[in-house]
Amino acid sequence: MNILMLSPWLPWPPHDGARIRILETLKFLSQRHRVTLFGHINSEDERSNIKDVAEWCEDVYVELVPNRAEARLTRMVKAAGSGKPFIQGIHYSEALSHRVRAITKERDFDIIHVELSLIARYADSVSPSSHAKKILSTHNIESQRFDRELKLSSWSLRRLVLLGDSVLFRNWEERALAPFDGAIAVSAHDKSWLESRLGGRPVGLAPNGVDTRDFSRTRPYSAASQTIVFTGVMDYLPNVDAVVWFVEEVLPQLRRACPALAFQIVGARPSPRVTALAAHAGVEVTGEVDDIRPYVQDALGFVVPLRSGGGTRLKILQAMSMGCPVISTAIGAEGLELNAGEDILIAGRPDEFVEQVGFLQAHPQEAQRLGEAGRRRVLEHYDWQQCLGGIKDLYRRVLGTKKL
Repeated sequence: MNILMLSPWLPWPPHDGARIRILETLKFLSQRHRVTLFGHINSEDERSNIKDVAEWCEDVYVELVPNRAEARLTRMVKAAGSGKPFIQGIHYSEALSHRVRAITKERDFDIIHVELSLIARYADSVSPSSHAKKILSTHNIESQRFDRELKLSSWSLRRLVLLGDSVLFRNWEERALAPFDGAIAVSAHDKSWLESRLGGRPVGLAPNGVDTRDFSRTRPYSAASQTIVFTGVMDYLPNVDAVVWFVEEVLPQLRRACPALAFQIVGARPSPRVTALAAHAGVEVTGEVDDIRPYVQDALGFVVPLRSGGGTRLKILQAMSMGCPVISTAIGAEGLELNAGEDILIAGRPDEFVEQVGFLQAHPQEAQRLGEAGRRRVLEHYDWQQCLGGIKDLYRRVLGTKKL
């Protein structure tokens, strides 16, 4: 089968959840099919990353979409002028649109697979002569995620974008579904939302997963560890809000009880607000690292104090796959089929995080049991090969075939 895959980013390096999922999807599809990848890059330096994904692709085409504020603003204004949401203007290239039109006119594709509704407008660029079925792969319900961000964000360009889309382009995500023959969801909640808006068109379920071989423990867990850790791309607003809140509201209480306790914030592109947290006692901001696994493996626990966002968090699955106990807010663990108290601990208020971290310290055997239970849960339900099978099932349904 011949597949054209459209991505908001070249999925390399795979240092954030979106790129990891896109890369794993690419690898999964390429096992049995020919995949042509179209994507954005934000700088010319990223062209060197093409070689890292080429082994899974028939062809790779990229277009430069500059990430500078003035360039983003120009694209936003253009989008608004044509009645499109600001957020879709930010993630759009006229040059790539022309390439989509040309290649779908010249070549026969069975499936056009679009990653994220942020770039759903490329579906309109497909040549009218193409008979390919169009699939939208959602990583979360973007409009719901943006509503949550809006409640927590301070005044900034991103807040203006979110506010503008919520006021000027109501139901933009629902309208973005119109050109598609089917959609993919990462959770039962997202699947239900899509089904209620797709008018009988099929929706497949392909949860987020983890490479359980790569993310495994190489030495025993130690509840004597004096570190707790958070990982993620650190200019992403929900992550920024999470670590700022944790450092200001939770960490001082933890360190009063255990002065040696340290909080490691591990991830690329730390924003100025995140970088400033390193001035607080017990806080380490690493910036980008080659490998997050040593930090997770050495930690007493993995904390996910998210108060906004959407979809499901790969960071939780990665930590659980390594047998590290996870403490998360309900929003952080949203969409994952986990059992509170059995394979994950849930906390919301600062005192609840303090209580749960204290539990790990005071009950080392229970902490180890929690980590082992999390690892078992991931092995049983969240290995990528198992999770992404839902994409294949959806393709069968939209193509009307029993085999692929």
